[in-house]
Parts: sequence; structure tokens; C-alpha cells
Amino acid sequence: MSLSSAWSEFSDCRFRQRVRPILTEHGFAAQGSFGNGPSIYRGCTFERVRFKGLGGFSMMNARFEDCTFVNCRWEGHFAHAADLINCTFSGRMNGCVWFGHSGNPERGGRRNVIRGNDFTQVVMTHNVGWRNGFPVSDQLWPEGHRPRVDVP
Repeated sequence: MSLSSAWSEFSDCRFRQRVRPILTEHGFAAQGSFGNGPSIYRGCTFERVRFKGLGGFSMMNARFEDCTFVNCRWEGHFAHAADLINCTFSGRMNGCVWFGHSGNPERGGRRNVIRGNDFTQVVMTHNVGWRNGFPVSDQLWPEGHRPRVDVP
């Protein structure tokens, strides 16, 4: 089973992945991209979705507005070109990297639109990265958490 979205808009949808993935006859779990081409998600809920570069789902070139991410798995995910606007995240976040620019900002990379996101219900490990000018001051963070933006 796979999902790839391009040039699409979704409103008030629910994307839910089972705790134990259903495997194909070749042993592959559900995987794909929420934004192979620019796609917009408004007011959608993503529950237990496995965001992972290999063997999971990627955000790619998608824009997420007022979406909720509940207990998603973020191991091995690199959000290079995703826009995140007023989204709410909860659960554990481990082994992922979020980018403020897609590509190198000095070479004309696009600035990702990232503002007003609520990470207050997230348990973050030390293995979460914020790079290329991710706007940390425009987000809400768990009590005592001070993210540091890394240079690529």
C-alpha cells in the first residue's frame, strides 16, 4: 500500500496508521509522500503516521495548515521543504530534522513558511535537529525546552 499526493488539496481529513503495519506479500509497509508535488492539508489529523525517509511517509513539498499530528513516529524524517502553519504536535519526537529553508539559503533555496506551531505536548529527544534558519522563536515549545538551530 502506498500514497503519493501531488497538486492536491485536503480539508478536515484523517490519516491514521495502524500500530502494526499491514505488510505486502513482499514485506513492505505502507509508505509514500504527502507532497510529491505541492499539496495542501487544512485542518487534517495525522494519527500514528510513520514519518520516515525510508519505509514511511514524507512531507516533501506539502503545506500543513491548522493540522494535528498525534503520536506520529518521526524517526529518520527530514522535512526539507514542508510548510507548517498553526499545527499542533503531540507524542514523542526522535531522530528527525526540520529545515527553515529548502536547499542552501545562500544559493536561492526557498524559505519554508513555518509559524505558530505548538510543540508543547511533545517529548523531544536530543536527536531532533532544527536547521537552515528554522524560526524557533515563532513556535511554542515544551516547558524548559530551548531548541538550537544548527547550520547545515
